[in-house]
Formats: sequence, structure tokens, C-alpha cells
Amino acid sequence: MAAIFVVAHVPLASALDACARHVLGVDPEIYVVDVQPNECPGESSPLLAAAIQAADTAQGVLILTDLPGATPSNIAKAASLLLAKQNINCRVLGGVNASMLLKAINYRSAALDVVMEKALTGATQAVLRVD
Repeated sequence: MAAIFVVAHVPLASALDACARHVLGVDPEIYVVDVQPNECPGESSPLLAAAIQAADTAQGVLILTDLPGATPSNIAKAASLLLAKQNINCRVLGGVNASMLLKAINYRSAALDVVMEKALTGATQAVLRVD
């Protein structure tokens, strides 16, 4: 099963975890990292990489971040580069929303690239006008 990390500006990662718990009715077994204001990617990336390495089950790791190009995304991207040097299969997606997270959780037993594609599809199909 792929490990799933949500790395986002505080308190979004924890809020998405709470949302998934509410919708699914069970612990979604994800890892959350709420990035604090003024957190430094250079200092935080190795810490995230170590946490991911500890959680990796050799099935790959999907990291979901909130704003592409922002600090949480930069931390995740740098951590994934560190992990690649250790041959840990890792993917990073930006623009996390509840649908993206729920799709990733529901398909996490598939191959990592399938989990990633399902998450992307879930995210994009959930953004629409509903009135």
C-alpha cells in the first residue's frame, strides 16, 4: 500500500485528515505535516525525507501539497529529490483538495502511478460549478 503524506500550510493538512476521517468513518492512515509560517525548506526537507523513509513500505509514497510553488510544495519537492537518491519511489502533487485525498486513499493499494493518476482525476473532476 502506498504511503500518503499531506504537506500543507497550517492547519490545512490536519483539516484534510479530519475531513477524510469524517467522510470515511475510519482512520485514513495518512501522514500530515502542517507547515508553520516562516518554515525554511532547507531545514524542513531533510526532516520530511526522514519521516517518509520511515513510513515507506516499498510500495511508494504520494505527497499531496496545497499550493504549487509555495513553501510546503518546495519542502515536499526537495524531500522527494533526497528520497530519489535512496531509491524511494515518490511522487508529489500540488493543489490538494478533499476529493484528491479521498481518491488517493481509496486507490492506495494500486501501483503508485495509478494512485497518482486517480488522485489527479479526483481533484480535477471535483472542481465545477454546482448551482
